[in-house]
Amino acid sequence: MVKNTLVSSQRLLNSRNIIWLIPFALLLTFPLWRIPLAAFLAPRGGYDPALAQNQPNTHDFTMNSVHITQSHNGKTTLDLLATRAMTGNTTNEFKMENVNATIISDLGEQTYVSARNGLFDKASSLLSLIDDVVIKKPKDKYEIYTDLLHYNDKTKIADCPGATKLIGKKVSIKGGSLKYNTLTSSYDIGGRVYCTLSEFIQP
Repeated sequence: MVKNTLVSSQRLLNSRNIIWLIPFALLLTFPLWRIPLAAFLAPRGGYDPALAQNQPNTHDFTMNSVHITQSHNGKTTLDLLATRAMTGNTTNEFKMENVNATIISDLGEQTYVSARNGLFDKASSLLSLIDDVVIKKPKDKYEIYTDLLHYNDKTKIADCPGATKLIGKKVSIKGGSLKYNTLTSSYDIGGRVYCTLSEFIQP
């Protein structure tokens, strides 16, 4: 009876030893089965965790052949055409390339402006045109050339802070800056001003 009990105890101890050896064996062989297990548990479908951390802003976009209009009191006051446009720093800001703008006064008079690049903020109604800016006003028969123009569609004031050249019928004016109020049709030319008049008759 004692012998049978000893045999049973020995078998029990052997069983327990085997149970403890299983996790020990798994630990020792971990480097062998870690990579296949990780591959098996990896999400399918090419998921890249880095994409979740670097999602682009949902409002970012680029468009070709863009047409933007600005209206006040139901009347179109600014009409913009660009070969390409993309979002700027905010959802209301648009960066544009090869811009053609039409500024429409309260009386319906149109002024045409072209530039290589532009930036328009729809919230503030501020249009900035950059590089090879040309302003044409057929009614007054003049053209203005500059490299930077800021136009506020709310105040109706155009500001050229850099060197500007105005060419009209029988007159050519160069200045360090130019500001034009479309409501009062008044000009303010700053810096050194050079004026050339053709067919000028001295009184």
